[in-house]
Amino acid sequence: MTSSSPSFVQSSLLSLGRNLSIFPCGTSYRSRRSTRGFTLVELLVVIAIIGVLIALLLPAVQQAREAARRMQCSNNLKQMGLALHNYVDTYGKLPASSRGYGGCVGNAVDGEIKNANGIVALLPFMEQGAVYDLFNHKEAYSVNPGSYQRATGTVVGDPATNGNAQAAEIELQMLLCPSDNNPAKGRCAGSAYGPASGFSGAATNYDFIVNCGLEFGTCNGYASTAGNTKRMFGADVNTKFGDVLDGLSNTFMMGETTKYHVNGGAFAWAYRGWVMTGIDPHYSAQNGGINVWHQPWITSTWQSPPFVPIRGRARSWWVPAASLHPGGCHFLMGDGSVHFVQETIDKPTLLNLSVMSDGQVVLLP
Repeated sequence: MTSSSPSFVQSSLLSLGRNLSIFPCGTSYRSRRSTRGFTLVELLVVIAIIGVLIALLLPAVQQAREAARRMQCSNNLKQMGLALHNYVDTYGKLPASSRGYGGCVGNAVDGEIKNANGIVALLPFMEQGAVYDLFNHKEAYSVNPGSYQRATGTVVGDPATNGNAQAAEIELQMLLCPSDNNPAKGRCAGSAYGPASGFSGAATNYDFIVNCGLEFGTCNGYASTAGNTKRMFGADVNTKFGDVLDGLSNTFMMGETTKYHVNGGAFAWAYRGWVMTGIDPHYSAQNGGINVWHQPWITSTWQSPPFVPIRGRARSWWVPAASLHPGGCHFLMGDGSVHFVQETIDKPTLLNLSVMSDGQVVLLP
């Protein structure tokens, strides 16, 4: 059947055609909409604002990170304080700062040179018993031949073959400050500072408070030195908490140092090499302090080209109390508390805090 009126389909097509005919050929409704973007000036302004915000935010982020690192460093020393107190609970006395040190002048105790660092004795109390068992504790921990061995005695065993030199290469994170970006390996190597030929010991940021001049100068000198100059630790001597007459809360027990000593390499945690004696915040009235990157005793022309102090590199082994924390470093007190001591502290106060029975009881500033 035919009809003169258009069908529904035809009507729809005619209507669609009329609607489409309002747009030019090859265009669409989307392309007719406004697509205006940023101008170059607007982009530059946005980039400048972002740059300012980053500049304002970055110092705050860095300070937050350093605060976290400083807290971790403090916690490391607290763990060592717990280990020391547990050691005393077990043995009734503190470990010696070293045993059989061969870098001093005189006769080695019992005639045996072992160069043992007292930190090794703390490993079982720091959940590092497996590392402690790697050592042969009856033999030498390091050997430093020639002029680096000044003590008279016999080096017991060979660290290169008895396993001690290999164990000394282990990096223990609990003995490293996260703020110190100096490498833990590399400075404790060679005839003077290494555990044995071909080995590189791992450094530590923490060590015992000692009279470093005495430890290095005279073998077994701690036993005969005046009581009012004694620190809490000494070579081949086991002091007791009862010996700390100035009070445990008023006396330094351990301190912080850097993993880079310009004059002296660094301190290894496992052994005592050349000039590795421990931390002495007060070497003398002229030399001492915290974060001192250049010592008065050493002239600027000591090295060629002339020495330029670098922050984070303790100038000398004999006054190595230092850190990369801004403004000071940490100390572990005899009672197990940890305090951040400002680098502006005066030398007489440092001395009173370092010795354990001089009768000059001072409080931390």
